[in-house]
Amino acid sequence: MSTSPPASRLAVDVEGDDTFTVSAHRVDTYRIHLAEGSTEDGLSSQLAALAAQLGAPEIVIVIDTGAAEHHLGAVTAAVVGTGLPCRTVSVPAGESSKSPRGLKNLITALRTHGVTRRTLLLGVGGGVVCDLVTAAASLYMRGVPYALVPTTVLAQVDAAIGGKGGVDFGAAKNLLGAFHHPAGVYLDPSLTATLPDRQIRAGLAEVIKVALIANPSLFATLEKSADPLPTGQAMTSIVRHAVEAKLLLLSPDPYEQKDLRRPLNLGHCIGHPYEAATGYRILHGEAVAAGIAVAAAHTFLTDESTTLEDRDRILNLLAAYHLPTTIPDKLRDTVWEGMDTVRRIRNGPLHLVLPHRPGHCTITDDIDRPSYDKALNDLAARP
Repeated sequence: MSTSPPASRLAVDVEGDDTFTVSAHRVDTYRIHLAEGSTEDGLSSQLAALAAQLGAPEIVIVIDTGAAEHHLGAVTAAVVGTGLPCRTVSVPAGESSKSPRGLKNLITALRTHGVTRRTLLLGVGGGVVCDLVTAAASLYMRGVPYALVPTTVLAQVDAAIGGKGGVDFGAAKNLLGAFHHPAGVYLDPSLTATLPDRQIRAGLAEVIKVALIANPSLFATLEKSADPLPTGQAMTSIVRHAVEAKLLLLSPDPYEQKDLRRPLNLGHCIGHPYEAATGYRILHGEAVAAGIAVAAAHTFLTDESTTLEDRDRILNLLAAYHLPTTIPDKLRDTVWEGMDTVRRIRNGPLHLVLPHRPGHCTITDDIDRPSYDKALNDLAARP
């Protein structure tokens, strides 16, 4: 299947003299390439082919300062190899760039560089860059093409997959954003070898999430891969299975139009408020892990078919990767208050995803304050 520009059409049905029924149809088709070492071997030819299909006159690299330290040379060489003009926009590393100010700064830089409607943006970095570039590409000139080279585990298995862009607003994670699918995604798991262990563990929290939802075999693989952390082909295999699982989970409703009860929100209804409550000092994956732990405890306490062994298998895997398995008491109230923002985003109910055991999750409408406290107390009582 070849990548092509979005196909779109408009169907109009005239009903009587004063009613028009309008149906807009759009298809986004793109490839996700996954290969270890592909940044230095193959990325240039892939970008050249993509730029030719898009009619892109140039490529602008948008890269965070952390990724630039390790990967800017290889990515720049790949872009220069396309024969197209190349420019670079640097984004400060860290969650603070994923903000209205960070979005404004990026759009200002694109305008200063004279980016056109057909310029191909190439986002290089972690989840912040993937989210920020997606959001900026959706807004600038009502939509410009972009591709992603995610350099962290979390970005490769989550942020770069699905076409969702967003920025934080105040204490609300991803309150602003848009759906805008990329023209291509290039996954090179070898890029994650430069990450500190903490970043790798946090990224694997998102893999634990999709394994819990839909892939018991991947869950079992993760149980065997915590010490030492996976590298090389082992990491490539984990990324491949995680991406496949996420795409299958997204496939019924990629624009979140039909149902806000989404299994992929496992850990996020509580994790997002926890992340914000710390002032984003903890990593996104760490916050998601804590949210999974609270949901697992609540499941055990409210569902007779979920055993203590089921709960502990989930919590033990999180602990094996040195991920949080509770929320500090001093943040308990702040996180609870932050969950009200998630309720508004979910259109009222929280739609809390409950993990029973690998491959089996359910969704409950909400959790009340006594049950929330009881789950945290249950986690605190563990040896």
